[in-house]
Amino acid sequence: MVWKKTKWSNNPGCFERHLQRRDGNVLFPLEKRSVTNKAIEEARERDRLEQENYQKKISALASQLQNSKQMTVDQVSPLLQNIQSLIEDAASIGGEALNKIPNLETIEDSLIQQLNSAMPEGKEILEQAKSLSAMERIPYLAQMKRKDTPILETEEVPTLLSEDFATISAVGYISRNFPSFKPSEADIRKHLDEAVRQGFDKGTAQNILKAWNEMK
Repeated sequence: MVWKKTKWSNNPGCFERHLQRRDGNVLFPLEKRSVTNKAIEEARERDRLEQENYQKKISALASQLQNSKQMTVDQVSPLLQNIQSLIEDAASIGGEALNKIPNLETIEDSLIQQLNSAMPEGKEILEQAKSLSAMERIPYLAQMKRKDTPILETEEVPTLLSEDFATISAVGYISRNFPSFKPSEADIRKHLDEAVRQGFDKGTAQNILKAWNEMK
């Protein structure tokens, strides 16, 4: 998707990013395609405050990690949960917070290894917990599930279809493995067919469907 490049931040947070998705985008209803400068300014301010608060959490984490090697299992477990929560928070906040995820995941792996060494019998439980957390790290899903999400229920499909192919592939994989999950492939096809009738590029629509079914 090609967006207007003059008005958007280089790495927009959750609220600005959703306005960016909607702006002039045939995938969205006509009344959602026009975005005002005032709305952009307000979204940027909300994102800025979130980034500031998130950075405070990251700074607080640094002091906790200094003695992690000497921690007991009872101390490491809540620290690991905090790390996973921070990763999920980053996905929901978007923007610069996303850049923190790789380092946090490295710390997460280290703590999991530490716990596995201390209690090998818990390895399967830790793997399940990480697997569940992985779904919450997809920015589209994390931002959609926020209590204050800017993504209306009627915008969930066009929002997904405006994301990169890797995200579309991941959500397609989840949809195929969880029959009750929405959207389904039928939802995707129906929305794309309507968008193409309104002028959306047919080749892009085909590539989106290909991405949806790509991950096995």
